[in-house]
Amino acid sequence: MTFTRWAASTRLATIGFLTGLFAALVCVGFSVLPHLHAYREGASPAEGRILGVLLLALVAVVLAIALFLRVVALARAERRDLADLRIGGETLRALLGATGSGVILADQDQRIRLFNPAAEILFGRLSEETLGHPLARLIPMLDSPEATLAGPEEDAGTPRIRHLDGLRGGAPFPLRLLLRDLSLEEGTWVLVLAEDLTETERADAQLDFLQRHDPLTGLRNRRDFERAVARTAADPAEAAQPHALCLMDLDHFKLINTACGHAAGDKLLKQVARIVSTRLADAQVIARLGGDEFAALFGGDYAAAAQSRCEELVRTLRSFLFTWHERSYDVSLSAGLVTFVPAEGVADVLAHADIACQMAKTQGGDRVCPYNEDDAVSVRRQAEATLISTIGGALDEGRFRMIAQPILPLRRADEPVHYEVLARMRDDQGNPVPPEQFIPAAERYILMPAVDRWILSHLLGRQGEQLRAWHRRYPDRFLFAVNLSATTLTDDGFLPFLRRQFEDNRVPYASICFEVTETAAISDLARARSFMQSLRDLGSTFAVDDFGAGFASYAYLKLLPVQYLKIDGSFVRKLETEPVDRALVESINHIGHVLGLETIAEWAETPQVIETLRAIGVDYAQGYGVGRPIALDEVRLDRVLVPI
Repeated sequence: MTFTRWAASTRLATIGFLTGLFAALVCVGFSVLPHLHAYREGASPAEGRILGVLLLALVAVVLAIALFLRVVALARAERRDLADLRIGGETLRALLGATGSGVILADQDQRIRLFNPAAEILFGRLSEETLGHPLARLIPMLDSPEATLAGPEEDAGTPRIRHLDGLRGGAPFPLRLLLRDLSLEEGTWVLVLAEDLTETERADAQLDFLQRHDPLTGLRNRRDFERAVARTAADPAEAAQPHALCLMDLDHFKLINTACGHAAGDKLLKQVARIVSTRLADAQVIARLGGDEFAALFGGDYAAAAQSRCEELVRTLRSFLFTWHERSYDVSLSAGLVTFVPAEGVADVLAHADIACQMAKTQGGDRVCPYNEDDAVSVRRQAEATLISTIGGALDEGRFRMIAQPILPLRRADEPVHYEVLARMRDDQGNPVPPEQFIPAAERYILMPAVDRWILSHLLGRQGEQLRAWHRRYPDRFLFAVNLSATTLTDDGFLPFLRRQFEDNRVPYASICFEVTETAAISDLARARSFMQSLRDLGSTFAVDDFGAGFASYAYLKLLPVQYLKIDGSFVRKLETEPVDRALVESINHIGHVLGLETIAEWAETPQVIETLRAIGVDYAQGYGVGRPIALDEVRLDRVLVPI
């Protein structure tokens, strides 16, 4: 309630009072006129005096009644106004207390007149300590009235946004401010809405780090390394200088990783990363490309010494013993080295270094092998003959087939069984090709997007009717989970293709869950997140596959729109006999639930393991203990709706 409203109500009451008084006097006049006429016609003086007294008394009574009614009306109006003021004040206090943004009101002298509870928390100051003090004590850049005014290109009548630093405990912190002028009787005041950007900037910095670095070793990742190589050609000062690129691969990493577990493999990678960083300190960029692959880029004068530096690294690792649980393991490294001038092109530099590294391995490993064009031709022909033609032929001739492995709900008996769709391939002789052979090859030579297209087009085409029926019964649950490779996530044409498949086959998006490995998601986090969010907005869900087998970083899980977390089977297989594996499963399951994710344990091979997973609180189990894979065409809705 404002003063203007109170004045308006008072004026109305006054007008009413004057109108009533005038009406009363008119009535008195009309009632007295006959008596005055009689008095003029001969009434005695005594009667005249009596009549005058009566007239005055009547007027006094009328005035008293009118005054009484006037006072009563004013009192009622004042009570209503005070009640409105009290309600308005309580509403304002409630709104200021409930809002999450700091609200500050400063007068024309930049002194604080209002400071809500959120602002107290934001700046670490009580309202009593702040009211009356200059606004610049909280936001130093707002040290004058001119600092809050609209700029040359801003409209003074609209809110203005500023990004400035505030002070909390004497330390600066980033703020987003919304400034708005208020024209009051005392002058022009400014209303400030303040939002703390500390967590936003920290998340942005974390996202930027994850986009450029490998979270396990702290080295640059493959994408950033490729950008560094490309920049050498874009910079005229560097383009004409000689450069060298070394690609390194541990010789027996898979043996250690399999024998000792992924925790040992991660520890070895961290130790090797530190040794590589120390021995190749002259390199411009050192990166972990993925798995057990590392790379280093040398420029200028250091390029000439690159081979000797890499050979010194090989000798260092040859004498290095990796220790795990009181056992020691020899470590060796194969390296491929290529020298180049960026101005002549950098498109094939990494591929040439990879070929040289493969030749070092074929010669027994534990050595540095410079790139040779003859070796490249040999390796390229072998790869084309054994990998590209086999996978391409299988796609063309229909030698791929799909199977489905059940995923059992452990915590809700009324929930149906789900299935993961798996691809299997046969060569031109009809012999099965293990997935661990053709999938890495297809990913390496960018053939997985074609394989993923084949799987999804056949799945949605053949199972469209069942998927629609499933969606009517379970609109918020998926029936099939489908794997997507890292190269598919970064294929610009895959998302439009996928949308066409869903629309042409009239398949609900929610009936399909897409699985991506943590390595695939982190390799290009920004593009992966954009791809995943686009499908999430349409209704599909996502699962992070093989969690714990790669980077095992919980940080990026908060950045990805995923709903399910699949615990790597290497931890689940020995769950009952290995306390460390059980602790890891419990930890991953707990963190997943804290993040709002449902967990799926892979490689659940026995009923005992399944019951242990149920006791831990894992949401789903998958493995031979749940059920062996069946042909996709054998999946029927009537059996899907009944838990195994």
